[in-house]
Amino acid sequence: MRVQIPAYTDAWMRGDRYGEVAKITKGKSFPLTDGTRRDTAEPAVEREIAHVRLDKSGKVFKFLLIDCTEV
Repeated sequence: MRVQIPAYTDAWMRGDRYGEVAKITKGKSFPLTDGTRRDTAEPAVEREIAHVRLDKSGKVFKFLLIDCTEV
């Protein structure tokens, strides 16, 4: 699947904006409140992580799949 990476990344700012999804894995993250991690009593949220091989650099970076735009 071909995607555009999120605009908040350094690679996007350098012009390396598109790539192919190499694989999708599951990752856990904790809900945030005011930019700080909540205490561990909160359940972790399972997220899909996209491993994207970028066109220009050929490097593989990880992004939240929900933040990537399919093209």
